[in-house]
Amino acid sequence: MGRLYGPESRLLVTGGGTGGHVIPAIEIALAHRRRGGGPVFYAGGPGGLESRLSRESGIPFFPVSSGGVVGKSLRGRIYGLGKIFAGIPSAMKILGEIRPDLVIGTGGYVQVPVVLAARLKGIPIVLLEPNRVTGLANRFLRPLASRTIFAGRNGAVSGGIPVGGEVRGPRPFRERFFQNPPKILVMGGSQGARSLNKKIPGILASLRNSSVWPIEILHQSGERWTEETRESYRSLGVSARVEGFLPGISALLREQTLVICRAGAMTIAEMTASGTPAIYIPFPHSAGRHQEKNARVLEREGGGWYWPEDWLEDPEDRTRDLVKILEDRDKLFVVAGTAWAISPAVSADDWLLAMEK
Repeated sequence: MGRLYGPESRLLVTGGGTGGHVIPAIEIALAHRRRGGGPVFYAGGPGGLESRLSRESGIPFFPVSSGGVVGKSLRGRIYGLGKIFAGIPSAMKILGEIRPDLVIGTGGYVQVPVVLAARLKGIPIVLLEPNRVTGLANRFLRPLASRTIFAGRNGAVSGGIPVGGEVRGPRPFRERFFQNPPKILVMGGSQGARSLNKKIPGILASLRNSSVWPIEILHQSGERWTEETRESYRSLGVSARVEGFLPGISALLREQTLVICRAGAMTIAEMTASGTPAIYIPFPHSAGRHQEKNARVLEREGGGWYWPEDWLEDPEDRTRDLVKILEDRDKLFVVAGTAWAISPAVSADDWLLAMEK
C-alpha cells in the first residue's frame, strides 16, 4: 500500500457534528503543524463547532454541505442524503484547490462528501473510529479507506483516540480524593445535555442532608441552557458555578473528586486520561447505542459507574448512590487509577508517529 503519511504531507482533516469528532481532528491537525512540515486544512460543516475551533486554532477551514440520516423520518433521511450528495461538488472543488496528499476523517456525516470526493480523485483516506460501535458514516465509508484506525487503549496498536499532550496527566494522587469540600463537575459534552441540566441539580441539592455536604459544584450546561441551569440551582438554594462551555477542561478535570457526564468517546478519553472517576449517563439515542456500550465497558473494567438516563427519574435512589460513592474516598482513588490505566487516549503526536509506520 505504500507510505500514507509523513511530516511533509499536505493534510486535510474532516469530521464534525460533536466534540467527539471535531476535537480529535483539531488535535491531529495541530500535531501535524507542530511537526513543521506540509500544510494542514479542515473541511467541515459551516457554522458548526469545527468551524469555530478551526478559526481559533488558525487552521484554514473550508465549509462543506452535508446532512444526517439516523433517527430521521423518511422525509428527513431523503433530505439528509440530498445534502450529502449536494456537498460532493464543493468537496471536489476544495480538494482540487488544496491538493492534499491524505484525507483523515474522524467521523460524522460531514466527512461523507469529502471522503467520497477524495476517493473519486484517488487521494488516500484514513478513517478514525473512536467509539466501540462503528458509526454509520464510517461503516459506509470504510471500504473506500486505505486504513481504518480503531480506538484502543493507550498506546495500543489499534491507534487510540488522539488528544492534546496536556490531556494525558500523571497517575492520580490519593490526596486529591480527600480534599474538602469534594468537587463535582457535571458536563453533558461540548453541546451540553438538557436532561442532565434538569435532573442533576435536584439530586445534588438533596445531598445537603447527608454526611458529604458541603460540595463544590461546577456545571457545564451548553451555551443554550446556561441561564436556565443557573436558575435551577438558584431556585434550589444551591451555590454552583454554571458555564456554557469550559475551555481548558484538562486542568479542571485533574482537580475534580467526581464527574457526572455523558459517555461519548472524547468525553471518556478526557476523563480516563486525566484519571478522573466519573458516573457515565449515556445519551439514550446515540447511534447504535454506542454511548451505552462505552459506559458499560468502563464500569465492567472498574473505571467508572454507569447510570441509564431513566435512573434519574428516581432521585432518592440516585442521592443514596452519590452519598455512597462520595463517602468512600479510597474507592474513588482506586477507580481513578483504574480509569487512568485503561484509558484509550494517546497524544496526537504519537498517533501521527504511528501513522508513519
